Amino acid sequence: MDISDLINANTWAFLSDASKAHLAKLLPPTAFSDYQRTIDPDHPSSSRKDVDPNAMVIDIPQDPLSSYEADRVLPSVFTDPHFLAAAHTFQDHLYSGWLKDDFKAKVAKYEEGIRNGTLAAPWKDQEWEKEHAMLENDALTSSKPRSTGPGGAIKAGHASDVRIYDLAKNTVIQVGDIISYKRNFTMLDVTVEKDVLVQSLNTRARSLTVLLESGPTQHLPSYLLMPDAPDPVPPTQSMEITSPTMLETGILDLDGRVERGKRPNGNAWKVLTVYRWREDGVSSMDDNRGGRESHGTLHYLRNSHFSDL
Repeated sequence: MDISDLINANTWAFLSDASKAHLAKLLPPTAFSDYQRTIDPDHPSSSRKDVDPNAMVIDIPQDPLSSYEADRVLPSVFTDPHFLAAAHTFQDHLYSGWLKDDFKAKVAKYEEGIRNGTLAAPWKDQEWEKEHAMLENDALTSSKPRSTGPGGAIKAGHASDVRIYDLAKNTVIQVGDIISYKRNFTMLDVTVEKDVLVQSLNTRARSLTVLLESGPTQHLPSYLLMPDAPDPVPPTQSMEITSPTMLETGILDLDGRVERGKRPNGNAWKVLTVYRWREDGVSSMDDNRGGRESHGTLHYLRNSHFSDL
């Protein structure tokens, strides 16, 4: 399930005062209703003209709850795009086991190897290539080594160069997967959610064909959720996409609640999550995705695929 279904203003209201006070210490000052923006005395726009320019300004750390009470946490914090992005990243880390003891041990071993010089850091090579990108033809004749992927294929650029069709071609996205969209439009107080089913991959056009419902309907009909599903019938729609942004635009156009002029720019890779049947083949019709399990956001899957090349 989406972590925002667990961590939101409603569940916050159910917590005890002691729990709220404990958790409120983790929130930034902007999360509280009595927060006031301030300007540094040295800033040209500062209205404080009586400050001695030679005086030393000392910032004294304060307990957040001495200024901000837990019950002053703004409900809008839980729908803020920055909060949601951090929450989804945390969920990806949980799913990947990054907080388990065995993974922490690997990180500790990696850090020790970096410090004592016995282990290479591939990301440093990737960062170098980002700053010193060469055309592929030049790379083939260059005497300098480049990072390579399976089969000796040249790996240049960075994760943002990977397209959605590249993920499908490498089975990171598969036919039968559900790609679930969810974005909160804070200014409109509207949350758009919609599931799309990957129906086919189009090699010549380097695109994906997906199925989805018209209007604000979120979930697909149950007959499309089973393996070897029959052909779709109206009102199910078919859409051919070449990018997450194109998919998001199509979803919002079909949903119809957010006009194009009121759609803020955002990273569509981070609001699309892939769901897939379990590897043991066990499926279930007890939920709205046919028993499929979350495999992470497209943003997480793209970065993981790139790091494995």
